[in-house]
Amino acid sequence: MKKPLPPAPVVVALSSDDAADLKARVERGEFASLDEAVAAELAELNYRRAAEIMGGNDKLERFLDELEAEAIDTKDYVDAEDFFADLRASLKQRLDAPRG
Repeated sequence: MKKPLPPAPVVVALSSDDAADLKARVERGEFASLDEAVAAELAELNYRRAAEIMGGNDKLERFLDELEAEAIDTKDYVDAEDFFADLRASLKQRLDAPRG
């Protein structure tokens, strides 16, 4: 089994306004460090992206609640029959396409 690698340092370039905002939030005690502030902002960005993918905050929250309760019914989130029908049609179209 492979051991997980420790996090590698990453350099992030921010606008001067964003850097000043994060620094002020750390100084106010909202975050313990600049690293924590950046990590929190990235987590928020990931949450917003997930909500967009799921079709809104309510759907994402319901999904997360069900996931936590281990009561997920994937049919509520993915229509597998439509997905695989589209996939088969796409593959058939590629196979039937003239090669040149």
